[in-house]
Amino acid sequence: MASLRNGSKGSYYGSELGSSEPLSESEMKVNAEYIYKYLNSNGWTKNAVAGLLGNMQAESSINPGRWQSDNVGAISNGYGLVQWTPSTNYTDWCASHGWSDPSEMDTNLLRIIYEVDNKLQWIATDSYDFSFEDFTKSTKSAGELAKAFLLNYERPKDQSSSVQEYRASNGEAWYTFLGGVNVDDSESGSESIATKKKKFNFILFNRRYSWKNKNFSIR
Repeated sequence: MASLRNGSKGSYYGSELGSSEPLSESEMKVNAEYIYKYLNSNGWTKNAVAGLLGNMQAESSINPGRWQSDNVGAISNGYGLVQWTPSTNYTDWCASHGWSDPSEMDTNLLRIIYEVDNKLQWIATDSYDFSFEDFTKSTKSAGELAKAFLLNYERPKDQSSSVQEYRASNGEAWYTFLGGVNVDDSESGSESIATKKKKFNFILFNRRYSWKNKNFSIR
C-alpha cells in the first residue's frame, strides 16, 4: 500500500523505496492536485498539467515511486512519474545532486523542470512541432497536449490511435478535475535545485540501491 508522504506543496501518495504498487483513484486525485500546484507555481498552464497527468496516469498511476510492472530494482526498466527508462537516467541524476530518495514527488518534478530548462527528452514531431517549454505554456486542449506529450516525450513503441485517444481522454478528465483546485494555497514554495543542494549530510543512492552515509560540503 502506498504511503501518505509530505512535500513542499502538502501531502501526496507514493511508494517508499523498496516497494511499488498502483495508486487508487482517490490517491491519484490527491497527487494530481499536488502536481498542479507545484507546476503551476513554475509557470505551467492547467492545460499542460492536465495533458501531463493524462500520461502519468497511464505510465505510473501518478505514483512518483513506482517501478515499471512493479518490478522493484529492475534498473533497466522504467521508474517514477513518467517512467524514465532506464531508471538510471533519473536515479543517477538524483545521486549526482546528492539527493537520497528518488521516490520523492518534488524530486520527480524537479527532474521534469530540469528537462524543460535544458531541452532534454523532448523531440518535436511533425504532428506537434513545438518545444517542451512551449508545451508548458500552451492553452491547447488538454487532450491534444496529452497526445503531444505521448509522441514528443514518452515515445512508446505503441503509438496507435487507441493509445493516443486513451491518454487524451485521461487528460480531458484531469482538466475537468483541476478546474475545482485552488492553486492559491499557503503551502511553502517549490524547492529549487539550488535549495536542495544546500544539504550538508545525505545518503548517497547508487544504481545498485545500496546505501551509505556520506558528508557533503558546498563548493
